Amino acid sequence: MPLGIAAAIVLTGRAADMSPTGVTAALAVLLGCALAIGIAAVRVGPSGVVRVACEIGSLVAALYAAELVIRIVAPLPGSTQQARQWDAGRLGLPFDARNKSEVVTELRARGIYAFPGISREWPRSARVRQQLPEELYPLSDASNAEVVECNEGGRYLIFHSDELGFNNPPGLVLSGLVDVAVVGASFGLGHCIADGHSFANLLRSSYPRLANFSMAGSSAVSMLATFREYVEPLRPPLVLWVMQAFTVDTHDEMTNPILSRYLDPGFSQHLLERRQEVDQVWSSIAIAVQHEADHRNALAVQAAARDRFAGIVTLSALRAHLHLNEQLARRPAPVDFESFRRCLDLARRTTEAWGGRFVVVLMPLYTEAVVHEMPPPLRHDQLTALLEGMGITVIDAVPTFLATPDPRSLYVMRRNNHPTEAGYRLLAEFVAGRLQPADSATAQVVHRDMP
Repeated sequence: MPLGIAAAIVLTGRAADMSPTGVTAALAVLLGCALAIGIAAVRVGPSGVVRVACEIGSLVAALYAAELVIRIVAPLPGSTQQARQWDAGRLGLPFDARNKSEVVTELRARGIYAFPGISREWPRSARVRQQLPEELYPLSDASNAEVVECNEGGRYLIFHSDELGFNNPPGLVLSGLVDVAVVGASFGLGHCIADGHSFANLLRSSYPRLANFSMAGSSAVSMLATFREYVEPLRPPLVLWVMQAFTVDTHDEMTNPILSRYLDPGFSQHLLERRQEVDQVWSSIAIAVQHEADHRNALAVQAAARDRFAGIVTLSALRAHLHLNEQLARRPAPVDFESFRRCLDLARRTTEAWGGRFVVVLMPLYTEAVVHEMPPPLRHDQLTALLEGMGITVIDAVPTFLATPDPRSLYVMRRNNHPTEAGYRLLAEFVAGRLQPADSATAQVVHRDMP
């Protein structure tokens, strides 16, 4: 019996990674089988035991047959990019299979000043942190460069960064004539569609002087830092805080000694004055860091192909395709909303102090709009209630996707990606319609010379 229990837990995944519910389910399966055999032994004797054992054996054989078929027909990808390429192949769509480093290298070979897109998570990694000046946490890309950002649908998003390293028309931010400032993560930046079709770019049809300070890999603390460094000096009439549910989790960002200091209203790195230093840092390390990341991905793809049939005993491919890993995994620690609340409250109060309007825009994640697996505390209605309870104006865009006949069609490749061009267009039209008439592109802005 102990060996049977251990085997059952192995078949459903390592017990250390499982939730109490997952362990209970594993034991229940085993005990159910044992009980069936026991009942058969009592009621019909040895012949019943043999029959039940044969039924259980047939079930196990069927599970392993399904595992083998999955590994042959639909093996698990070695990387996210490989999964996207396979999706494109199944849909008959072209896909640029180059990695980001290769795209940057080819652009540079043509004499184009190009860099890989930076994630705001980068400066928290040990590999990058050790190469940064001690008191510097960059919050932008390299400036005046072609930034190779990402590829979800077949083509890379490449944009020309402005004088501060953001995706804006040249000269807009430095002029000080900004009516709307967008602070966000990948949804705000526009992953990963052609430049010009993102949420912020489409919103510019209503607000020509809109400045976008979004960057992938952001959570609430780095968004507050960006607001402090780049938006506060502009004092725009309208600030749009573009977030999705997972930007609420500030745990990793709060462990960084520089980012955590932004909860002090007086703290600043003075990044406007240090933009040349930021450029020098990315010029010296960004390409090498991206090359290392791409090399690790390539090794992961090779390992996935090499070990395609490894680990069959644990039914890992079958569990992945049935999404059992998510159901049985140990639940993450509850989200600490306190730091998130403090970040939003600081940004709102600061905006209102200069007479501006602060609006939060909730973006629809595939996790919630399609598969409906968002943890209850992070669902759009719960977040809206939390923010409105803080006195913050919220534009909840999640219901716009939920109300469509086929929400899945609004995401690239109909998978857990970012929105399609049609999806971003729907979001931009919805948000523009919800903003008050006073928030127009004709708002009077006093010219402020940027440092």
